[in-house]
Amino acid sequence: MLRRRLFLFLYMASGAAALVYEVVWTRLLTLQLGHTVAAASTVLAAFMGGLASGAWIAGRVLRRTGRDSSGPTTCLRVYAGLEIGIALFAFLLPSALHAFGSVLAWAYADGTAPARFAIVRVGISLAVLGVPTAAMGATFPIAAQWWAETEPAAARSAADAGMLYGANTAGAALGAIAAGFFLIPSIGLRATTWIGVALNLGAASGAFWLAAQLTKNAEAQPSLDRHRLRYGLASAKAGPLRSSVSLPSPKLASAVAGISGFTALVYEVAWTRLLALVIGPTTYAFATMAAAFISGIALGSTIGTRIARQTLRPGVWLALMLAGGNVAAAGAASYAATRMPLVVAAQVADPAVVFGSIVTRQAIGVGLLLLPMTFALGATFPLALAVAGGTASSAGHDASRLYTANTIGAIGGALCAGFLLIPQLGLQMTVAAAAWVGAIAGAACLAMVPAEYGRRRLHTGAGAVALAGIAIGAIAAFPAWDRELLAGGGYKYAPYIASGDVETMLRAGRLEYYREGAAGTVSVRRLNGTLSLAIDGKVDASNAGDMLTQRLLGLLPVVLHGRADDICIIGLGSGVTVGSALLAGTVRHADVVEISPEVVEASHWFDAENGRALAQPSVRLIIGDGRSHLLSSPRLYDVVISEPSNPWMAGVATLFTREFFEAARRRLKADGLLCQWAHTYDISADDLQSIVRTFASVFPQG
Repeated sequence: MLRRRLFLFLYMASGAAALVYEVVWTRLLTLQLGHTVAAASTVLAAFMGGLASGAWIAGRVLRRTGRDSSGPTTCLRVYAGLEIGIALFAFLLPSALHAFGSVLAWAYADGTAPARFAIVRVGISLAVLGVPTAAMGATFPIAAQWWAETEPAAARSAADAGMLYGANTAGAALGAIAAGFFLIPSIGLRATTWIGVALNLGAASGAFWLAAQLTKNAEAQPSLDRHRLRYGLASAKAGPLRSSVSLPSPKLASAVAGISGFTALVYEVAWTRLLALVIGPTTYAFATMAAAFISGIALGSTIGTRIARQTLRPGVWLALMLAGGNVAAAGAASYAATRMPLVVAAQVADPAVVFGSIVTRQAIGVGLLLLPMTFALGATFPLALAVAGGTASSAGHDASRLYTANTIGAIGGALCAGFLLIPQLGLQMTVAAAAWVGAIAGAACLAMVPAEYGRRRLHTGAGAVALAGIAIGAIAAFPAWDRELLAGGGYKYAPYIASGDVETMLRAGRLEYYREGAAGTVSVRRLNGTLSLAIDGKVDASNAGDMLTQRLLGLLPVVLHGRADDICIIGLGSGVTVGSALLAGTVRHADVVEISPEVVEASHWFDAENGRALAQPSVRLIIGDGRSHLLSSPRLYDVVISEPSNPWMAGVATLFTREFFEAARRRLKADGLLCQWAHTYDISADDLQSIVRTFASVFPQG
């Protein structure tokens, strides 16, 4: 028992390392590949694809080799070797990524070959992440096989494999919290990676020690005891993993695991976008969402394992978790989109509350709001394991089948949500569609499983129809999301509302444009004759107070240069900066790099102010990441103008770094100029001084 508890701790450490790596590697790769939705989705798909392939390969190997070559000692040694391999590749990954810089530049082709760039981006992600993530995925079936073979009560092995999943997920939650909130901000990406390496090596060392202890005990025991230690109790050798009144249904379990993974990642992507509107598009918001999701899934896996061990009808529980969890998902999203912005506005408007307290309150609130949904998602995995059935000898293969199905579903959910569902349907309908799919899957599960208990199909069919009807009706009954309130940016502007009704002030004006895109929610609001363009509720351009800044940024560097033929502008916004740069009369070619297609659409509301800049023949619009463009483009410019939003917004800080300034310098001609916009508001004096010092270190002449 102590050895099993120790292994749970080791597997938890492995999960923590995996999420530390996911956070670090995503940042490293998006710095090279671009901070676009396509780049981030490519990295996520490569990461999860590696997990799925590793689990599938390990399951196939376990099935073919059989018990004689996969006893507890062998499993532990293989597991330790996998952990060492993960640590080694984590150490080498930054160097490997750097080696692909020239390949990326060739594929980018100055922004003229987007298809080739996308294909190469996928190839690089797979090449860099494939081996370590496959090793991560392989650890689960190997661990599940060891777990089953050392279980003295074989009837519990299937459900107990959920304990491994829960422990690993709990470690993942700790890793996400530590990396997002503490490690990366405090010690940086490299040192954070070393912590992940230490966790992997610690898990490997512990597994080797356990293997050595098993070997010593086996040598000290009589032949029969040695046989029992290696293979488990005789009753476990061929008996079913759990005892229930249902028949094993591995296909049903795999289908449910896949659908659960699909809906989970649709929700995760949608909630990431929703929280950007509610609590702000900061790195803390994204870390909060990830930690809340993973923590709830870990808790659900743990409790779900207990339920699966005790119930005789895991299929019924599985159906109820699917239906109930998806109804809870739609309800939580509805509350977040209609009432939570006002709660957040009240928090940030309180002058007595410090920033750290606000972040903590928001993290707890989001975690509790998501808990019913994430708990249900987590519980489905051990319940699906119980529905799948199997024997102790096939535990690793059975676990790999469900893990692979769940991960493949998750990949599909992430890609569909980012590229298809949100851009085409919007956030509310995306959440509703995922909830309907999950609820219908729960009803279908109920219709299929109880028939095995000897009940009449008429009754089970009626129950399934009733469950589907109740769930679908409940999802449809939730109120429409409040676009005016979501676009109001209460998280940002509530402290500046001196008096009056905060809700009324946040709704003031008329929304002329509102589009929920893959990269952000863009809106244009008309208030007292003034148009303002906001991204995730934060105003980034207007035709009133921002006009001086927008015009000066475009005109000043071009006039100072005197002979600026080729210019590059990072960030379109309202388009006024582009139009102002063209007024000097010297510009023959202007590259405008904008990451959001929705911003391009919204900029046309300012055509009167920007002189229809995008329609000018000298202007080339590039939809992509500005930093990536400067890193990969061979073109040289007379002037580069960087007009980013505030550095506290996720992804924007990369446009204030030494690496960005150095990339801009490499793209300048001999007498070229870089005009960098930096804010003196909503930023600490230390951070502003850091930006100025960094800029001066790259451009000492000023």
